[in-house]
Amino acid sequence: MAFFVRNLNQEENLGEKIRGLRKHKNWTLNEMAMATKIQRKYLEAFETNDYDILPEPLYAKNFLKKYILALGGDPNYYVARFEEQVKKCDLVHPHRLPIQRARASAFFASHKLWKFLIGLLIVATLATYIGWQINTLVALPEITIITPADGIEVNQAILNVQGSVSRESEIFVNSNKVIPDLEGNFSTEVTLERGLNIITIEAKTKHSNTATVYRKVVLRVE
Repeated sequence: MAFFVRNLNQEENLGEKIRGLRKHKNWTLNEMAMATKIQRKYLEAFETNDYDILPEPLYAKNFLKKYILALGGDPNYYVARFEEQVKKCDLVHPHRLPIQRARASAFFASHKLWKFLIGLLIVATLATYIGWQINTLVALPEITIITPADGIEVNQAILNVQGSVSRESEIFVNSNKVIPDLEGNFSTEVTLERGLNIITIEAKTKHSNTATVYRKVVLRVE
C-alpha cells in the first residue's frame, strides 16, 4: 500500500497532522469511526492530543495504527510521533498520563483482588467438599431393625432378626457375621435362652467406628 505523507511545518503537532490527513480525504469523524470500528471519542482524542481519555498505551497505539492505515498514512511514523508526544506529556503535563497509570494500577489492583477472592472461594469450596467426604467416610452407618421389636416376649427359642443398613457395611449379630444383600438388607436367626436375652446388632464400614443397636427379648417357656 502506498502511504500518503503531508509536508507540514515542524510546529504542527501530531493531532493537527492526523486531522489534516482526515480532512484531505474529506472524511468525517463519524465516517472514520464506522470504517475503523474505533469509538469516535478515541479518534477525536488523537486529533486534539487529549490523551487523558485514551485507553492503555498498547491499545492506544493499535487504535492509532489502524486509524492512520485507514487514512492512507504511514502508521510507523505516526505511532513514533505519538510515543514522543506521550513522553512529553509525562514531563510537561505530569497530571495527564499518571492519571492513566493510576487507572491502570486501580484496574490491576482490582484484578488481583478478584483473583484472590476467586482463589479463596475455590479453596473454601474444596475444603468444604473434602470435609464432607471425610465426614461421609467416617460417619456411622444407620441400622434399622425390622424385627424383633425391643422388649418383646416370645415362647420359641429360635428368633429371626431382620433389618437393613444405610451403607455398605460389615454386620454382626451377637458377634456372628451376617452378609447383607446388595440393598443392605440382612436376615439371620439367633438361639434364645430362657429369660432375658440381649441381642447385639453391629455395623461398621471400612473407615467408620461401629454402630450398635440392642434388642431385649424375653423367652418364656411353659
